Amino acid sequence: MHDPRAKWPKVRLADVAQVINGGTPKSKVRDYWGGDVQWLTPKEMGGMASRHIGATERTISETGLAKSSARLVPPNSLILSTRAPIGHLAINKVEMAFNQGCRGIVPSANLDTGFLYYFLLANRQQLNDLGTGTTFKELSATNLKTFQLPLPALDEQKRIVAVLDQAFAALDRARDYTESNLASTRELLEQTREQLISSRQPGWKEESLANLITVKHGFAFKSRFFKNEGTYVLLTPGNFFERGGFRRRGEKQKYYHGDIPRGFILDKGDLLMAMTEQAPGLLGSCILVPESNRFLHNQRLGLIEPKNTADWHAAYFSQAFNLRAFRKALSDSCSGIKVRHTSPDKIRNVNVPVPPTVDAQKSIAEKMDRIVDTSAVLSEGYSTKLEEIEALRHSLLRQAFSGNLV
Repeated sequence: MHDPRAKWPKVRLADVAQVINGGTPKSKVRDYWGGDVQWLTPKEMGGMASRHIGATERTISETGLAKSSARLVPPNSLILSTRAPIGHLAINKVEMAFNQGCRGIVPSANLDTGFLYYFLLANRQQLNDLGTGTTFKELSATNLKTFQLPLPALDEQKRIVAVLDQAFAALDRARDYTESNLASTRELLEQTREQLISSRQPGWKEESLANLITVKHGFAFKSRFFKNEGTYVLLTPGNFFERGGFRRRGEKQKYYHGDIPRGFILDKGDLLMAMTEQAPGLLGSCILVPESNRFLHNQRLGLIEPKNTADWHAAYFSQAFNLRAFRKALSDSCSGIKVRHTSPDKIRNVNVPVPPTVDAQKSIAEKMDRIVDTSAVLSEGYSTKLEEIEALRHSLLRQAFSGNLV
């Protein structure tokens, strides 16, 4: 069978482009900063909505440029992040410099910048494989220069870019529409919770959790007994969705095979709170344990237990702990810089709206369960759609560089 790529010669990047290293002026010299020279970093590139960039968060002066290893690349060059992480890409609209976490690629006349952008986008894993280093990987200029790419005629390069531009624009619109629907679904859930759970309702009161609960720390289970399968599931903050609910971790789930201290095997319906913010928004997230005699109360999780005098329905409080005011109060009181933590005392110092009876709590919890279930179905559908959009994007890239894009 004829391979349409057979007529495409393979070349090294160094044969068709100039590779330029980046640099950073001394941060303590004021005169080097705030000038007219745009200066890009990998951090900015990761959050870009478009592959083209014309303005950067920080700028440097002409003096800063001259006194550092930073260099300018002309407009319509390609800037590639080569560490932390490897593979972010941007085409600069204006003359631009960048830090040492990037390298500039200035294509020759027979290489279209858009074609190179899409080719490198399709081969980000191969770029990562060329990186070296132990603490973090970096793609050196030497290795980047040896990276091979196909070089069809310039007209064919431009045709491929035009087809991909049109297709990706349509996929971007579909992604934006789907993300908007997903955000609206989640916001509707939040609004419904805020309306159903409010101390402004007759007979309700704003109660300090100190009057209602105790909070028990989990046990520090020993890592040498962690296994990839087993009877006892080791719960971690990774088992919590950011806005509450139990997350199954699949192949990432850890199980415990050592001796288990008494009192740290959980019962169905136990209410647990994440006390460490391993991911943004996770602090204060809650789950109701789905099964008895299977899940372990691990460290960094707080077991929320009612006092004997408290009117208590755990499912209601698992929803009340997701209220914006509750989460904010808990977040404002937490400690830590890189990883934030809360404590039993800080949790118990937060107020929560409480209906007048357990039956009222139960009724609200049942309504919220139905709404959560509906929201979960919709959210899963939108999330699947987003995955399909990204899969189609990768498929188009594969077709483009196998010569099958029509």
